[in-house]
Amino acid sequence: MVTRRLTEQDAEIGVHAIRLLKSVDGYPIPSALYLSNFLSRPNNVFIVAVDGASPVGYLVAYLLDRIDRDQRMALLYDIGVAEHLRKRGVGTWLVTELKRICSDEGAMMWVHTSRSNVAATRLFETTGGVPQPPEEGDVIYEYSSLNFAIPHVGDV
Repeated sequence: MVTRRLTEQDAEIGVHAIRLLKSVDGYPIPSALYLSNFLSRPNNVFIVAVDGASPVGYLVAYLLDRIDRDQRMALLYDIGVAEHLRKRGVGTWLVTELKRICSDEGAMMWVHTSRSNVAATRLFETTGGVPQPPEEGDVIYEYSSLNFAIPHVGDV
């Protein structure tokens, strides 16, 4: 399996990933032109995990500049893994790749999810996310540069 951040030249791979992994939930499939424009913006991050020639996972994040301090932030917005490969490390590989990008960018990372989403909370906790003070039913995990250690491939 390989994970990589897509560029605007990879729009067809992104469309294929969305068709296989996200449209099953009723989401529309964007055109290659739309996705190419999305990927041309350096603050948009779309990472795809590919096994052979088939996308098996994706992650979407946004790099943001803070107004109150000189600290970039990355919002992990969406992550999905093919149902038959869940609980096999694909999500960990995707989050690890985003952590590498955040480390390169000097960005802190965060994600918002529902406490009832057990799979997501488990993923974010096992990849170094630190839960923040609770809100009703929701949880925000922060990843600081201190926990951006990248595991060895055999550890994932």
